[in-house]
Amino acid sequence: MKARFGHVRIAGVLGVVPARVSHFDDELTNFSQPLANSRKLKLAMGYDQHRVADAGTTMSDLACHGLRHLVDSGGIDPATIDAIFFVSQTPDYAIPATSAVIHGRFAFAQDAYCVDINDGCCGYIKGLYEAAAFLQTTGAARALLIAGDVLSPKVSPHDRNSYPLVGDAATITLLERTEAPSTLEIEMRTDGSGWDKLMVPAGGARLPASNATAALTEDEDGNRRALEHLVMQGREVFAFTQTVVPDFILDFLGRRQLAPTDLDLLLLHQANAFILDRLRTKLGVGKEQLPDEVIRKYGNSSSGTIPMAIVLACRDGRSGRSGRDAPRQALACGFGVGLAWGAALFALDGLDFCALLEHAAPTHTMEQPT
Repeated sequence: MKARFGHVRIAGVLGVVPARVSHFDDELTNFSQPLANSRKLKLAMGYDQHRVADAGTTMSDLACHGLRHLVDSGGIDPATIDAIFFVSQTPDYAIPATSAVIHGRFAFAQDAYCVDINDGCCGYIKGLYEAAAFLQTTGAARALLIAGDVLSPKVSPHDRNSYPLVGDAATITLLERTEAPSTLEIEMRTDGSGWDKLMVPAGGARLPASNATAALTEDEDGNRRALEHLVMQGREVFAFTQTVVPDFILDFLGRRQLAPTDLDLLLLHQANAFILDRLRTKLGVGKEQLPDEVIRKYGNSSSGTIPMAIVLACRDGRSGRSGRDAPRQALACGFGVGLAWGAALFALDGLDFCALLEHAAPTHTMEQPT
């Protein structure tokens, strides 16, 4: 799928993370592997700390905390929002759609279009496409893209390969029509033959949750998880990230007569630090252009990692390249569950809001709003 949208811009991005910080060193006793081996893995994979939501906290809780801040600060007026696109693998309920739950908590218009999209690592790219297509085909003015996951309850705390990487977060992106010659170019791919490489086997209609699916078993690497927990075929997923993904990025840019070094920022899905480091080598860029702060400080929030990376880069005025005061041209690339991958090329100038908030239950605190 290829698409090019004119006169659509990203107008603002907000991230919301739980206040609770969990450190890998404090989780070591949960794993059955030797401590020395786990510490070596920490260095290789970038395991350090991640954000974990309190029990009972959902995606709508994080998103509504962010929306309340935006409404109160004048960042958005719900009455002017024409659509809510909710991208997540962890909805509040099986029924109804979480976009409707969020709609009901604010003064959004009844004719605002609400839709849920079940997607993960490439979900932000898909959400950008859906929101931009909506704006361009309907003549609507503004759309919200809410993306992220509260995935920690779906990952076994005894799974050393996955639990240290998962970070709960919700993000809110405002897209709007503009008279300026702003463009958004998007391409997406899917290889459904790899649907089982990243999955939660039980808890859906195919295999409903039961006492049997909740029982922990140990795999050959010493990780203990249940069928209701996330499981990843690590070798296959890693090979995918190191072959298909960089080739796709280079082809995407090459057909536009661009090289990775021409861009101010490469906002790649924050799978883990090791994967990002290898991708830097393949693409010939450094940490300033391809940052990994999200995975190291906050964890992997699936569709939330790319907008989280936007927030961290833009709120402090970092350009990704020396000699510029603010980000200019950015490439976002998501890849993972599905297997799916995609890229979006856009400008990041003049954001109306860019902030990172903390959510604590029952009180709320705020981290460095801008």
